[in-house]
Amino acid sequence: MQPRTARRPLIVLGLAGFALTFTACESAGEAGLEKLIESESGGDVDLDLNGDGGISVQTEDGGMSVDEDGNLVITDADGSVVTGNIDAETGEVAIESEDGSFSSGSTTELPDEWPGEIPEPDGLAITSATVIGSDTEQAFTVIGTVAGDGAGFVGSFAGALEDAGFNEDSTFTSDGTINNVYSNASWTVSVAYYGEQTDNQATISVFTNS
Repeated sequence: MQPRTARRPLIVLGLAGFALTFTACESAGEAGLEKLIESESGGDVDLDLNGDGGISVQTEDGGMSVDEDGNLVITDADGSVVTGNIDAETGEVAIESEDGSFSSGSTTELPDEWPGEIPEPDGLAITSATVIGSDTEQAFTVIGTVAGDGAGFVGSFAGALEDAGFNEDSTFTSDGTINNVYSNASWTVSVAYYGEQTDNQATISVFTNS
């Protein structure tokens, strides 16, 4: 789970990320977008869409600014500062703070930080990955597609997890969707397969046990 002190800035980032798609708006549209963000955040918002492609969002709980190169600075109500970069072309996001880090984007590889005691998901063509980390907690999510039988992929990965010392905590199957959860003393691993209706997409989520 993400540290609470880093969570609020990331909420601000999510709202501002939505606004980033509207950086070409004129001032007349800016007021409407500001009200839309206010309705989502539940508080007053001061939005400034700069003509050079930058954006600034200020709320009662902090604020965020992003320049034309995607470099961002986020502050929360306590004065904590988060810095990072958003690549508008690739959708990649990288954030660093004193409490931890967050990165997400398109990739075909497992994150470098992937725990060694968790097997690699053979048969998953990875398309994106997210990594959240702090001094005490880590979380990973990889998304990809499965060629062939999804149940076979889930069963094969489950076998690899059990061989590595993981126990099965729960299983769920309905209308082609499968969601199984496994754990050991250190990690919880969720394996979800969503079926042919989503182009055989599968998601593997890994969390540090509290």
